[in-house]
Amino acid sequence: MKQEPWDMVTEEAAALPAEPLAEIAAPSPRPVGAPLSIADLEPGMQVTGRVKSVTEFGAFVDLGVGPQGLVHISQLARRRVNKVTDVVQVGDEVQVWVKKVDKKRGRISLTMIRPVTLHLKDVQPDMIVQGVVTRIEPYGVFVDIGAEREGLIHISELVDGFVNSPEEVVSIGDRIDARVLQVDRKSRKVHLSTKEFFKIAPPPPPEPAAKEESEEAKPPTTMELAFQASLQRNNSALQVRGLNRLIARRLKH
Repeated sequence: MKQEPWDMVTEEAAALPAEPLAEIAAPSPRPVGAPLSIADLEPGMQVTGRVKSVTEFGAFVDLGVGPQGLVHISQLARRRVNKVTDVVQVGDEVQVWVKKVDKKRGRISLTMIRPVTLHLKDVQPDMIVQGVVTRIEPYGVFVDIGAEREGLIHISELVDGFVNSPEEVVSIGDRIDARVLQVDRKSRKVHLSTKEFFKIAPPPPPEPAAKEESEEAKPPTTMELAFQASLQRNNSALQVRGLNRLIARRLKH
């Protein structure tokens, strides 16, 4: 008989140390229209929840309906996940989809893999697609565009300029627009670009160097000294002639 993940919970819990209270996430506010009980859940339903605990085989998510749902490690992402905490942490708010509901036994199977809304065969170069950033690597960003495989934005295609790291532009969970550059149907790879959607602000112009308030006066040259002396002599001569004319006019009267 196949052993389900829930059947391993008791055995796992007995072998693990008690989880510190600080790592238990507080209940999140109930969104408008959220299910009130397990009876409201149906396969395919999208629900917002909060990660309450993490094990080696998956993550338990509080949906606010009583029993917690399980996201198996194979349902955390489209890619292979080696460690649950590489994708989610206790306290994270996550978007999940209901896979199966056993209302009698109170068991809920969930997935964080978004249902396919865009088939790979329909993806064409130059298409504009919308997606969610799921993973960031030094060489680029992986985006869930709703197809069977995630698309890759190489770091050189993130912005029309240079960036040291993709984290300077996007974060995990960001919803972004991207243009399809290439579709390799044999290897099932989709190459994307966001250059036209992200612009790097030009660096501010350098501030002009402050001018010194006072500059040392340069000593006058010999020619400048001679010119100044000539002006002084001319001014003195003009003053004398003016004074002589004034005396002559007064003597006439």
